Amino acid sequence: MNDKDPELEALKERLEKAGARSAAASNSRSRSKPDPDLLPALTELAYFYHASGRYQEAEELYRQALNIVEQSESGAVSQQALEIMHATGFLLRLRERFSDAEPFYRGALEISQMLYGPDDPQTARRRNYLAGLYFAWGKFDLAEIEVEASLAAYRKIAGEESEVVGIASMALTLITSRQGKSDASRAHLKRATSLMPGTPHQCKFSTTGDLAAGLLVLSREKFKQGKQEEAEMLFRYSLLSETESLWPAHPLVAENVQLLADLYRSQYLPAEAEFLYLKALDIRRRVLGPDHLDVAVSAHSLGSLLHESGRYGEAMGYLKEAVSIREKAGFPPLLANALRSLAATHRALKEVDEAQVLEDRAEKIFNDYNPLA
Repeated sequence: MNDKDPELEALKERLEKAGARSAAASNSRSRSKPDPDLLPALTELAYFYHASGRYQEAEELYRQALNIVEQSESGAVSQQALEIMHATGFLLRLRERFSDAEPFYRGALEISQMLYGPDDPQTARRRNYLAGLYFAWGKFDLAEIEVEASLAAYRKIAGEESEVVGIASMALTLITSRQGKSDASRAHLKRATSLMPGTPHQCKFSTTGDLAAGLLVLSREKFKQGKQEEAEMLFRYSLLSETESLWPAHPLVAENVQLLADLYRSQYLPAEAEFLYLKALDIRRRVLGPDHLDVAVSAHSLGSLLHESGRYGEAMGYLKEAVSIREKAGFPPLLANALRSLAATHRALKEVDEAQVLEDRAEKIFNDYNPLA
């Protein structure tokens, strides 16, 4: 990304001003400790670099921010330290630097234990994040230890027969299966089956947490069918809530939500797919701007899904949005696909003349880009 990006320049200016104020205050009070006033600008700039794919710069800023927090009056044991530590660890995990990420994940867990206690839901969630790191790293024995600890906490918090116990049991089903512990895996699966919703259709979909639970239900069904790899893929996706808890508007969230929507659509779960397409579209509009090609992808997907459901009037707006964006930029055959989808919706509404104009445009584009012509 260009360093002259207006948002980036504004963030840098904020950091420079905060640094100047910090230096003046330090001189006047003869302080040597870094000023906590730098933190908001540091963490925002770190996030900006991360979202732009400039991971090394983001990592350096997160480490600076963590150093400031640890030397501040609130000290290393604070919610602010926990969040920055987790953000740093997750950034490293995304780059598959698992051994570097581990101390940050474990540090965030330890802070949570000190702030909230070992059996608090927030601490259990931190354990699950650490278990997810170990699972991605291939350290299944360590992942099992953390999820077992979470399971014990959930039993105390919500009771033996709660759905959250079933969800943790499904995670243990996959983890123990990976270790060749067939008897343990079957026992965990039996518990998961009895406590979780029977099918993905029975899951709620209003939050990312609901999404994670729904993915584990789908994972359970794939596991029962002997599709271990697909079950594990869905388990990894269920950890998406970790991404959103840190960076709710991160492009990575939108990208994965879009992929999950495609997955649910392929599983004939249109309501769930619609929820996800809407979420991906909202994030992309806000983060990337209304004319970005990724916005067109989400708008086209949502419009096509609504068309398939017979909701032609609703589909029309999203398909027009996709066409409008792709008319300005992008690969012309993708514009042709969007034109065809919009034409099909006009035909479904008996608007034959409008449909024909769009179909003719699409046909011309495809003919112009025919590699065999």
